[in-house]
Amino acid sequence: MLPLALVGLALRSSSPWRYLDFWRSATSYGLLARTVYHLPMPFLIVGLGNPGAQYARTRHNAGFVVVEKLAGKDFRLKGNLLLSKFGEGYAIKPVTYYNEAGKAVAPFVRYHNIPLDRLLVIHDELDLPVGRLRLKAGGSSAGNKGVESIKRELGDAGFHRLRIGVGKPPAGIDGADWVLSGFRPEERKVVDLVLGAAQEAVKVWIAEGLEAARRQFNGLDFAPSLIEDEI
Repeated sequence: MLPLALVGLALRSSSPWRYLDFWRSATSYGLLARTVYHLPMPFLIVGLGNPGAQYARTRHNAGFVVVEKLAGKDFRLKGNLLLSKFGEGYAIKPVTYYNEAGKAVAPFVRYHNIPLDRLLVIHDELDLPVGRLRLKAGGSSAGNKGVESIKRELGDAGFHRLRIGVGKPPAGIDGADWVLSGFRPEERKVVDLVLGAAQEAVKVWIAEGLEAARRQFNGLDFAPSLIEDEI
């Protein structure tokens, strides 16, 4: 509960700046209270993808698939995102389309006062082969426009990411066309294994933090399963 002095500060003045000071104090107090009383910090899981049935099984929608498997189908439309309450935090799917995801993520982060180290963005990654996943904090977007949008709208790249490998496009195929294509039939078994591991990685990230999740999952490689199936 907020100290009455903070409420009084807002009520005694008609200045809009006083109200702004009150809001800042209130949100800061909420984080302080959670720290002092060892309450769970709120977290946000963001799955990147495109809305619409035509995109549902594309490489670009790997993030959507992971949050759907984690949080179930119980998402409700709230502005420019689909929202599900998930444990002590939230899972969202921006419906702004992939490249403008930051316009949905940044306002939600600010409104709910989510610390950047409790924000996990799940997305497809061209620089990782099918069968791999990697967790990291910050760093370059490597040309991923959805990640770049979130960085731009937040004004900070310090959030955490779970990258799902979708492989580089074959010669002669544009990267944008590649990520909007579906996985090949021979890739599906490996992709299912990776998506299952991604769900477990998120749970470890929530409970134990980034480093614990990295130690357990960054070294996994499910690609040998693909090789075995092709022999």
